[in-house]
Amino acid sequence: MVGTEIAIAASDGGTIPSYLSTPSAAQGAGVVVIPTILGGEPYMVSFADRLAAEGFVAVLPDMFWRDEDPGVLDHDEQGFKRAHARNGRSDIEQGMDDLADVITALKARPECNGKIAVIGFCFGGAHVLLGAARLGIDAGISFHGSHVANHLDEIVGIKCPLSFHYGDNDAVAPMEEINRIRTAFETLESAEVYIYPGAIHGYMQPWRGENGYDEAAEVASWDRALKVLKSI
Repeated sequence: MVGTEIAIAASDGGTIPSYLSTPSAAQGAGVVVIPTILGGEPYMVSFADRLAAEGFVAVLPDMFWRDEDPGVLDHDEQGFKRAHARNGRSDIEQGMDDLADVITALKARPECNGKIAVIGFCFGGAHVLLGAARLGIDAGISFHGSHVANHLDEIVGIKCPLSFHYGDNDAVAPMEEINRIRTAFETLESAEVYIYPGAIHGYMQPWRGENGYDEAAEVASWDRALKVLKSI
């Protein structure tokens, strides 16, 4: 596995700072990892590296590169305050344009076999759904994705497998919203919503420790996600 910082050209000018993690041998499917509102912090980098260790070509873009406050933010009160502020300034349509550029660049890499999946954490959940609806990706996976239900009107015609994961104690995506997603996914050919009892928003991230990390749910989510990725 080799990790490096790269810059991806945006179609309207400028470059998207990104972290690329590649497998040590052969080609693999490409995976775009859309991080939380904190950006590409160490856990997100380690997640991209885990994907590369499994044979995938992972790219972790800075989805806030256009914002006045780009890059990685800390896991503290001030960091979260800044993260929520820039999240409020984000434009999902612009974000989808940037995601399309990242996918194009990833497909062009010699390490990539042309297949593309998108994995989104929290903020990235909506990007996963819209990537499946608009960008022709081969699989979409979301961990405690927020604002996904706002885009359910676009799911008609999605063909790729979707695997969405939530805790039943998620204050950001409550069960009422999750049930809307689950009902909508019943109309699709290959879409699953997994619910983890007692898990809260952000349960996948070990840095949360006793304040939210759920190891059993994280392991189960990873195993299910990996199964989907290996199927494409």
